[in-house]
Amino acid sequence: MSGNSSPWSELLSGVFAVLTAIATYLGTQPFSTLFAVLLGAAVTYSVQKRLQRESEKRSKNAEYVEEYYGPLLLEIQKIQRVVLIDVSERYDFGNLEEFKARPQIYTMGGKFSADFLAFSDEIMKFPEKTRYYRDRIRKLIHEMGNDFLANPAGGHRSFVSDLSYAPVSLKYSFESDWFEVPLDSCVLRGKSPIDIIKDKATSFNEESLGVVLYLVVDDRRGGFSNEYDVKSFTERKEMLNEILSRVNAELDKDVGYNNFRSELTELRKTAASLSNRLAKYVEKYVSTVDI
Repeated sequence: MSGNSSPWSELLSGVFAVLTAIATYLGTQPFSTLFAVLLGAAVTYSVQKRLQRESEKRSKNAEYVEEYYGPLLLEIQKIQRVVLIDVSERYDFGNLEEFKARPQIYTMGGKFSADFLAFSDEIMKFPEKTRYYRDRIRKLIHEMGNDFLANPAGGHRSFVSDLSYAPVSLKYSFESDWFEVPLDSCVLRGKSPIDIIKDKATSFNEESLGVVLYLVVDDRRGGFSNEYDVKSFTERKEMLNEILSRVNAELDKDVGYNNFRSELTELRKTAASLSNRLAKYVEKYVSTVDI
């Protein structure tokens, strides 16, 4: 027996030997009948085995979707929203680290595994870059904004210099909505303050929008106090636009900041691609029912 022969080839050789002997003894008609029966049985067996393998593969893929790819899709979408759209410098990448460490990542075909791992390495560095430019923008707001402050008699007002606080914020309070959006966040996101408020608010009412200045007052006698100065958006619209114009003009000259913006754009594209590819894979193995 050849070392390369398979159980199937040995079985078929035996079957044909038997069929030949039967045909020689009984003639061709019984041989044809028997051959048809055996052929039908072989085809049925082959189809059943193929369907079983496909069922097992689909079951395993569905398991991967439930335990890995579905949660991974939600994590990438959360990163898109918090890190890349809101451009927040705060994000816990613990879940992403766990996804990278699990072997299921290598079961996805095509370039997905390599693309996901490359994206993970880059996105985990991004909040630190965001924090750096957030602080840079807050310093610029502090510098550019001081020209618009009126000083009290015998005193001096300036924007708060502690970079853990936003010097200027937009405050919105209408019906069930109550929130503040730092001006530096508007600059980082590359959107106007009004557009960001509209995106966040349940319903928008410009009369309910105020501009908050976080100030430090020096009384020139060694005393300092904090001041929370709020006026309507209408009253401070011109000042706000001028500060934004000056800050953006300075940032336009900053090569590092322009590289940061370009990297943000590319990461948004990559995250959208990964999210769309994962969504298609998940939809393939998860049935949806209209309710």
